[in-house]
Amino acid sequence: MKQLSMAVLIAAALAVVPVHAQQGDPEAGQAVYAAKMCGMCHTIAGESGPMADLGGSLDDVGLRRDAAWLHLYLTEPKAAIADATMPCAALTEQELADLIAYLLTLRGSSGSD
Repeated sequence: MKQLSMAVLIAAALAVVPVHAQQGDPEAGQAVYAAKMCGMCHTIAGESGPMADLGGSLDDVGLRRDAAWLHLYLTEPKAAIADATMPCAALTEQELADLIAYLLTLRGSSGSD
């Protein structure tokens, strides 16, 4: 009975592991950032697109936000910031994990550490 209870607890714990816990690759995330043209509305290390005033700088987003917040914001922007103008990101789960991993490396004005 003890083994069954432990198995049930482990299964329950694994069932609630958040999607954003998926391992992301920062280099792949940088490629996602470029491919999805995030730079149209955001700035990193002085590089920005024509609508950068809408999204602003991401230079230190890795210091200001954690993976859970980024996941929420990327998938449901208005759930994180009520007046968000960013659209929901159309990403696969792996692309999302990779993009979050990349954003978490942005910890200063020179981009990633």
